[in-house]
Amino acid sequence: GCLVKAVETAAQREAFIVGKPNRYMFDCVASEFNIDPARTIMVGDRLDTDILMGNSCGLTTLLTLTGVSTLDEVKGHQESDCPARQSLVPDYYVDSIADLLPALGD
Repeated sequence: GCLVKAVETAAQREAFIVGKPNRYMFDCVASEFNIDPARTIMVGDRLDTDILMGNSCGLTTLLTLTGVSTLDEVKGHQESDCPARQSLVPDYYVDSIADLLPALGD
């Protein structure tokens, strides 16, 4: 945030953020490679970037608990009546990305 503000001030222009959770990046990739959101999963370790982007793009979402987000945070968002907090709830979670390896062999 601080670096973006510094660049905006120097350039005298407002930045257009294309990284997560902005859906712009996904829309570009999806149109270029004909990706069907219904058949796509977003795997990530942060609720406020990876999972939020996946949910806003209509993807299935999988949280890995190896990053900064915790299962307690997920439960708090899940129990909330706030739509913004509900958008941070993943469809699935695993302790580690390595937990997916057995499923990939099938």
